[in-house]
Amino acid sequence: MTDLYTEILQEVRRLPVIDTHEHLPHCDEARDQNTDILKEYLSHYMSSDILSSGMKASDFAQVIDVSKPIKERWKLVEPYWEVCRYTGYGRALDIAVKQIYGFDGINENTIEEVNQAFIRNLKPGHFKRVLKDICGIQMSLLDGFTGGLECDKSLFRRVWRPENYVVSMDCSGKIFYWLERKYGITLRTLDDWIEAFCREFEDALNKGIAALKCGLAYVRSLRFEKRSYSEASSAFKKMIDEWEKNGRKEEEDFSYPVEVQDFMMHFILGKANEKKLTFQFHTGLQEGNGNTLSNSNPLLMNNLFLEYPDVKFDLFHISYPFYGEASALCKNFPNVFIDMCWAHIISPAASRVALNDFLDAVPYNKISAFGGDYLFVDGICGHLELARQNVSHVLAHKVKEGIFTLEKAVDIAKALFYDNPLQIFDLNKVL
Repeated sequence: MTDLYTEILQEVRRLPVIDTHEHLPHCDEARDQNTDILKEYLSHYMSSDILSSGMKASDFAQVIDVSKPIKERWKLVEPYWEVCRYTGYGRALDIAVKQIYGFDGINENTIEEVNQAFIRNLKPGHFKRVLKDICGIQMSLLDGFTGGLECDKSLFRRVWRPENYVVSMDCSGKIFYWLERKYGITLRTLDDWIEAFCREFEDALNKGIAALKCGLAYVRSLRFEKRSYSEASSAFKKMIDEWEKNGRKEEEDFSYPVEVQDFMMHFILGKANEKKLTFQFHTGLQEGNGNTLSNSNPLLMNNLFLEYPDVKFDLFHISYPFYGEASALCKNFPNVFIDMCWAHIISPAASRVALNDFLDAVPYNKISAFGGDYLFVDGICGHLELARQNVSHVLAHKVKEGIFTLEKAVDIAKALFYDNPLQIFDLNKVL
């Protein structure tokens, strides 16, 4: 089994990769320069495990304070880092520093030298080196937070999140004023709101977006009921009347009525259908510490899968811990796909169990093996190696059972890492 696994892994490491999901800056130049390895590597994921292990938030704030000596900060975080080192988050970082900088993990003996190497690479060209040269990633779908919808198209294609038309993910008043200034309209009715969406959607299409994304499981249930135009219109008017009564303040944050939320999600799905855009949905575990996990169960979306049979729904993160539900939905619905982005570092073991089930239950052309889902580029390298190991373990097990040959295992791996996302997101025209 070991020799079989090693042989498959060697082949898998040579395969090209389509990365289905990243949160990186839109180009090298947009990276935070006031940083170091602790601040960047603890921008998410590992920080969640460290806080979960018991570190106080006030102490964590000191750890990411770049004005303090890094050795001093390492001493503060080291006891917590050590108990998190063997989670997927911790393992990915040790792999990353070995593959990128040549050091045997992050520890007391390496932290200063690794940090110096990290600082030396805070320059243009580092994204390409990691993504292309080390990882072999042909293209990444970018759900980024810088650059509007611009990006380095040698590395990325953009994904657009139309969430602010469903739930305000920022201050509501600021969103309204920004749209009014951008499009020269006044937002007073549901029709105005729809017009703003259509105009921003058209802008996004003109900038070459590859997909849509919904991350609303962080703030509400993924169950979106079908609502009539009249009830949504009435609810929208009441919301605006209340805002105007309070002085229509730009800094005021107000909640959209659920009738508006549900109506707009269905409206947006209708537009996705018209433009044949795949829709990525965050399902399963929410990043960070503390949330309502039940909001993210993919079974809540069953009505959407039935209502929009021609929309491709890409279920993120294997819906962990609901991967059994994701598998059943993908098996049942031709328009539902499984995406293993983030999953291999959430739990490498669960990802292997889930993939073993997926390959037994689901046509393998419906599974995408990898999306780094990182805010910083180095983590992608470690995550991809864990993904390659996981896929190779599962495929080796299937070969040993006599389900398919070694040659077929490599064909399936290529489908999971490259061919499937290429087709699911219709990326042939840009590669």
